[in-house]
Amino acid sequence: MQENKEYAIFDVNILDNRQIEQMGSKKKFWFRETKENRNWLFKYNRINTGEDWSEKIAAEIAELFAMPHAQVELAQCGGERGIISKDFTDNGKKGLVHGNELLAIVNPAYPKTQKYNLSKHSINNILKALSKPYVVVPLNLPTEINTPKELFLGYLALDALIGNTDRHHENWGLLVLSENTELAPTFDHASSLGRELLDGRRKQLLSNPQHFEQYCSRARSALYLNDEDLTPLSTFDAFNEFTKECSTKNFWLDRLSKISDNALKDCVERVPADIIGSESLKFAEKLLMTNKQRLLGLA
Repeated sequence: MQENKEYAIFDVNILDNRQIEQMGSKKKFWFRETKENRNWLFKYNRINTGEDWSEKIAAEIAELFAMPHAQVELAQCGGERGIISKDFTDNGKKGLVHGNELLAIVNPAYPKTQKYNLSKHSINNILKALSKPYVVVPLNLPTEINTPKELFLGYLALDALIGNTDRHHENWGLLVLSENTELAPTFDHASSLGRELLDGRRKQLLSNPQHFEQYCSRARSALYLNDEDLTPLSTFDAFNEFTKECSTKNFWLDRLSKISDNALKDCVERVPADIIGSESLKFAEKLLMTNKQRLLGLA
């Protein structure tokens, strides 16, 4: 069997004219890659967080689903680990409108500056926003995907598979051109795959199947069922609730069924060993296998 080829680690040493990114809590900056004349965002990896390998793996899994997603590569800058993410606005030719801005257009009272513990970031409100006639899907999608909500459901399937707990209203959005407004690619998946755990906790969970299952089932999305709810939905419940308004549940689950276990494990095992430790690797693979079977059980 051919050995997995490790992901490349890009050395970002072009720091001239970099632009500091203001949105979010993580240290990051934009820079221009001169060969292709494209903008990329470098995001520093916070120490002992695994944000770089989790975001890279998630992007590769999104590619297996063949859904629109941000291109992510492992990187380093000045000896510090991170990732680079390719600008999907075509160097600013498309405007990126985040979910909070869209929801505030639909409802002017929407608290768009509040990111977490926000019950108005609800299934119904998101569906209303995505159902506006000026919001469309990107070109070249499968014929089964005709509406933004059907594509967004795929993003929620990805969240459930990888245990992404950070689909807040600034982690999805629209791309705006003069002639149309389309759902943006899925992006920012670093809060996934158990990357926040210490190795001791990973070992404890891996040694106890019941506790491991509980960990997977407790993964919370940043979506709520109703505007008055106190607790966000789990990633699985968010997917399930969204399916009630979409006819593409089986489409996304069928896509998942066609992704082999080996293909999912390959996404993890291609991370260089000095980036992802052995316990992180084992945990991420087990989480993917567990969540895959749970998702397929919903078909």
